[in-house]
Amino acid sequence: MMAALLPWLADVLVVLGLVVLTISVFGVLRMPDLFRSLHAASIATALGVGPLLIAAGIGGSTILMRGSLVLGFMLLTAPVSAHAIARAERHAEDRAAVGEPDPMTGDGWAIPAGRQGLRRPRARR
Repeated sequence: MMAALLPWLADVLVVLGLVVLTISVFGVLRMPDLFRSLHAASIATALGVGPLLIAAGIGGSTILMRGSLVLGFMLLTAPVSAHAIARAERHAEDRAAVGEPDPMTGDGWAIPAGRQGLRRPRARR
């Protein structure tokens, strides 16, 4: 009885993971600035990839162990990378407000003063 339910459970988990990832892709594309789209992408890492890895691991214990290791690695590295990207953008905004020269070239300005972060062009409706 339980063996007959496992493929159905795996299918439900795959669909759940794909729905969450699809919604997060739309969230990343629709958010107006880098910080909000980064938040949408980092949330989807745990909530979207987790069910996919669990569904892959339903078939056997070896795959489940590897999937749990991958999920653990992603849960540890996704917030760290999101924090690093957000901090770099915030640092670039602070430098733009002060108007410091670009350290890579030694002359000119790093970012035009008054810039409010990375803005994406709005999608046409």
